[in-house]
Amino acid sequence: MLKLRLEGPNNQIQSFMYELEHNSSIELHESEENCEIKNGEVVSYSQCAINHTPRSRVEIIEMETVDGLVIRLPLLDVIRVKITDEMQIVSGKSYDIFADNKKGHCTWPK
Repeated sequence: MLKLRLEGPNNQIQSFMYELEHNSSIELHESEENCEIKNGEVVSYSQCAINHTPRSRVEIIEMETVDGLVIRLPLLDVIRVKITDEMQIVSGKSYDIFADNKKGHCTWPK
């Protein structure tokens, strides 16, 4: 578990806390908002404890052909959009760790 303390303008603290609460990889615990006097000035702050469980960047996408062959594609930063119960759009970045620049093949632009 991580402990986080934010100090600054109240509207920026609230905006940041809102983003934390809506981030699927962060679980927010024990949130507290308050203010204190430092060097004669009132300072707003927020403290909280968080669990951060990031998902893996690589996901294996499996597709099955009509004849039952399963095709597995490793993709980075996968985004899935469900169209219907049977249909979804999958987007991600493909990579080839064995690709090189020999024989005119170039994976990455120069």
